[in-house]
Amino acid sequence: MKEPYQKKPFDFPHVPPRVDLKLDEIDESTLTDKLKLWPVLWRDLLKDGKAIPAKSDLSMPKLAAILPNLIIFERLESGDYTLRLVGTDVEAWLDRKLTGLDPLSLVPEPQRRRVKSVYDHVINQPCGFYISEVLMLSQGKKARATTLKLPLTDKEGTIRYFLAVYQFSDSEYVDTEPHLAAAEHHRVDHIGYIDIGFGVPADRAL
Repeated sequence: MKEPYQKKPFDFPHVPPRVDLKLDEIDESTLTDKLKLWPVLWRDLLKDGKAIPAKSDLSMPKLAAILPNLIIFERLESGDYTLRLVGTDVEAWLDRKLTGLDPLSLVPEPQRRRVKSVYDHVINQPCGFYISEVLMLSQGKKARATTLKLPLTDKEGTIRYFLAVYQFSDSEYVDTEPHLAAAEHHRVDHIGYIDIGFGVPADRAL
């Protein structure tokens, strides 16, 4: 008999050492094929000497293979974030509509500072990011999630977006106390930033 899951939100105390990658190393990594597809599409969007593609360059037909699995994040002038577009597969796993929400509202308060630091690094460095982890979703649903993020600019060339592709698997239900967070970071297995030509964050905390 399984012991009931004890809900203990944490500020990522047991994150394994980062394994940073270069963009051209992703294809040889252990990331899933779906996640590997996004860097290929991202590179294909580069044109006119751009170092980072614009969100306006995105083509829904070209993104068809990852469309159900993606989220487009936008950093607002306030420094907060909002979800501009969310794929149907992501919403199905989290069991709620997500477009227009503050993504930090979906995680427990103790975890928000570290999550936001990743968002800021992706835009400020700029760089990519990947993580493989176990999430506690609402209603006692536990799932493995692997994510890969890459930045995008607005029409003026300012980096204020990133597109993340998610792959969920191995779901199970466990005994848990009711909780409000849609996605609690329960265990991190693999994590790192992706050098897209501008280096990676010196901060090794996450």
